[in-house]
Amino acid sequence: MENSNSFPLFRLPRIVIEEVMSTMTPFEIFGTTEEPYVSIKGSEVSFQFRITSEKKKNGRREYIEYMGRDKTERIWVYSEDVVDNWMKLVRTAKEIFTFNYHFFYFNLDKFPASNRSIVDFLKTQTESIDWCEFDGLTGSDTDVEYLFNNINVIRHVAICMKLSDTFSFPQVDYAGSLEIAYGNWVTFNQLLQFRSHDITIYNSPITNHELNMLLLHWMASEYHQNLMYLTINIKDPQSLDTVFNLPYEIVNSDVERTGRLSNNTTISLQGNIDIKRNDGMTGTIKLEWRLNELLLKMVVTRIQ
Repeated sequence: MENSNSFPLFRLPRIVIEEVMSTMTPFEIFGTTEEPYVSIKGSEVSFQFRITSEKKKNGRREYIEYMGRDKTERIWVYSEDVVDNWMKLVRTAKEIFTFNYHFFYFNLDKFPASNRSIVDFLKTQTESIDWCEFDGLTGSDTDVEYLFNNINVIRHVAICMKLSDTFSFPQVDYAGSLEIAYGNWVTFNQLLQFRSHDITIYNSPITNHELNMLLLHWMASEYHQNLMYLTINIKDPQSLDTVFNLPYEIVNSDVERTGRLSNNTTISLQGNIDIKRNDGMTGTIKLEWRLNELLLKMVVTRIQ
């Protein structure tokens, strides 16, 4: 792709482009998959431009409709240097549109030698990213740390890859949603220091005693005073008494509590027990199996 003329939408006069997008509140998705892409999503229509190294895909178009609502036109353009031309595409999109949100899907396996240059490039395009998801099979701690040390992530972080046991989450003041698929690196001290409003952690080594201490610290308003929702695995499902060695109240199974997450959406939970914080907030807890893991889920509300 030598310039924006490779993409039909970008060949339109600017005034027409603005008219086409006038009914949209566009947000931009960057993706470094095998075919790096930029998606421009709006309330009614979306466009996804993919850079491919396969000549036979050049000019291919695909229209996707999901459940009669999400409509996307996908367009492929061939390039010998997919990363460089993906960067040109990102730059062109940002020159044409004003985006309210930026989403970045970062697959660290696809272009490992370019991971840092990709982050350096994004830093020149935006000071912050609203949503960032990391993926890959052979991820590097340093690549993940490099992004956090150079770009501010505001609303949502999803780490869907396994990192080393010594990894430490760099953005200590991050307060958005945090999702960790492989929590092997999450120590009790790190868990206490997280500032996120809603936290989901699977496959963590946190012991039942440490989980009990976490709940006691929360009840005493010593940590996680801004926490609204928590999901975390229970290491030893056979020793639940250790986790719940604290004051609690049994809740009828039909009692439903509704909390509000950091993205302003609500989440409801039919709890098993209530625990009380010393400022009057209530943590409603439910235990639920996910595959071979027993999860503790807690939603925080103020019961009038």
